[in-house]
Amino acid sequence: MPRHIKRATIVSSALILLVVCAIALTYTVRSSSSSSNETDKDLPVLKIGVTDNDPYVYVDTTGDYAGIDIDIAREACKRAGIKPQFVDISWNDRDRLLKNGDIDCLWCDYSPCYREDVYYWTEPYLSVTVSVAAKKTSGIKSLAHLDESKTIAVIAGSVSERRLLAGDLEISPDVNIKSYGSAELCKAALVKGYVDCWMADVQSLDRLVAQYPGVYRVFADNVMTVDLGVAFENSYEGEYVKSLNTVLFDMDRDGTIERIVDSYKAGATTGRQGAES
Repeated sequence: MPRHIKRATIVSSALILLVVCAIALTYTVRSSSSSSNETDKDLPVLKIGVTDNDPYVYVDTTGDYAGIDIDIAREACKRAGIKPQFVDISWNDRDRLLKNGDIDCLWCDYSPCYREDVYYWTEPYLSVTVSVAAKKTSGIKSLAHLDESKTIAVIAGSVSERRLLAGDLEISPDVNIKSYGSAELCKAALVKGYVDCWMADVQSLDRLVAQYPGVYRVFADNVMTVDLGVAFENSYEGEYVKSLNTVLFDMDRDGTIERIVDSYKAGATTGRQGAES
């Protein structure tokens, strides 16, 4: 929960060369919506690096970005007088793209935990609860039920991975930790039986449970709480962070962030396409 303090076009022959060149790019740019108005053209652009991580960032059936972080970013930028431009990146390239100026920030379920000095952060805008999901038939109900015969999936580079590797969670040191490049890959590994359980935020786990009714359970005892922030290059010297801090605080205070998060909870009726995919 939030603390109180993400149309098919007919391509003419004249554009074929441009399309071919675009395919060669290593990342994709999508604007904040499928259309823009005249006033948007005069706004400064914030290039936001994102990667697929349902329910925080994903592409819906219309080809537009959707998700918790996308909606929060759009509203925050609107209030701050900024035009968001979402850039689909390879997560392993994030630091290089930041340093080169290809993107201005990372806004994709990213936490300052263990990275406080690596980036220039906004104040945390959301706190998420982390837990573990496993098949109901597995008998796994807590971290204490895991032993050397069990394998747990985590996102590579995540706080969950770091804490497991550091040994500061109540878990046997012999448990196998398998790291994947995205939440979708973690979920697929669990569904296919490559791992015994998956550690992630409860939003993602609840959606797994809703997608496979009666198959999975989420631990009754949560593992930890993690703050999320927007990460800029460490040497950043601009006004965006100050502006975002102001509007994100206001969005938390007036309940906007909570409403956005609630709209993506498993089973919520939002009218969005692909939210449960």
